[in-house]
Amino acid sequence: MTTRKAAKTQGTMHHHSTKTYGLDIGYGNTKITDGDTHIVFPSVAAHAHHIKFQADIISGKYPGEELSDNDGEWFIGDLAIKQAPIKQRIRLQGRNANGQFDMAFRLRMMYSALAKIAPHQNGEVLHVKIATGLPVDHMEDAHLMKQAMIGQHRIKTNNADFIANVSDCIVMPQPYGTIYGEMITEIGELNHYHTASRTAVVDIGQYTLDCALDNDGEYIDAESGSLESGVYTAIERITAIFAAEFRQNPTHDQIEKLLRTGFVMISGEMVDYTHHVKEALRPLRDGVLNLMGRLWGTAVHIDLILLCGGGVTFVEEGVLQNYPQARVVLNPQVSNAIGYLRYASFDARQPK
Repeated sequence: MTTRKAAKTQGTMHHHSTKTYGLDIGYGNTKITDGDTHIVFPSVAAHAHHIKFQADIISGKYPGEELSDNDGEWFIGDLAIKQAPIKQRIRLQGRNANGQFDMAFRLRMMYSALAKIAPHQNGEVLHVKIATGLPVDHMEDAHLMKQAMIGQHRIKTNNADFIANVSDCIVMPQPYGTIYGEMITEIGELNHYHTASRTAVVDIGQYTLDCALDNDGEYIDAESGSLESGVYTAIERITAIFAAEFRQNPTHDQIEKLLRTGFVMISGEMVDYTHHVKEALRPLRDGVLNLMGRLWGTAVHIDLILLCGGGVTFVEEGVLQNYPQARVVLNPQVSNAIGYLRYASFDARQPK
């Protein structure tokens, strides 16, 4: 998914100017923005294989999603989901002992994201600053993230071939981007219309639920945390119900349509699955409310609770019933990346 707020001006930038990007590498999707253009694609990789028919047409449909790096040739994002067998798809896992593996995966997502948003060619050098995040409970790995990202990277995809020279990488707790998106304006100034003293955020992702609390610009660690849960709990339940009935797992497209509409196309016929979907989503809703309750109780001390993430529509109703100060942000899927970018603009304006 690519959305553009305004036409981008090409070729007007000074050769050595540094471009800043907000980059949110989530377990479900990777999001990147330069302020005008927002790009979203699934955080999935798979070892590439030869496509026997329509190879050029397929390649053209997925710019930046055929990638070469030191570990070989890769399909990324939608291309990996459409063309790679399900058993060969690699996703970012929850926190594990092999932090370096996670960083290699995150780099691949960064390469593809930069190729999509800034497809330079012929070995040009793109000078870049990255503002990004990690799940709240994984912030100890921030130094690994910076180590992996800062430096020169050769980015070679089906739509780009250039050097990304990353001069700086700012890492913050993942959902904090949404808070900064409210606190800071597009040009990096404090937003005087944001009057809440205590602002909380709930980020409902594919594989994690992330909560953070900010008190007048200060991160409150004791009331922030992550849960290894998310939309995938609903996906697993609906997959099991579907497989029991039809003796075959649903496709990625079928699952997406099921969760969004409650209906699914089976052998050319539309089948009503709304009851099953409601049941499958219950653990996700319960998980969100339990995490909020554990961290914040009834939250009477919190002025504003921001809801974001790709799974926000599935839990919105339950949260709003329990927390009247909650609201869904604009662009909930991309709001963290937008906030990272705004924080980087704010940070650049501060006297050093």
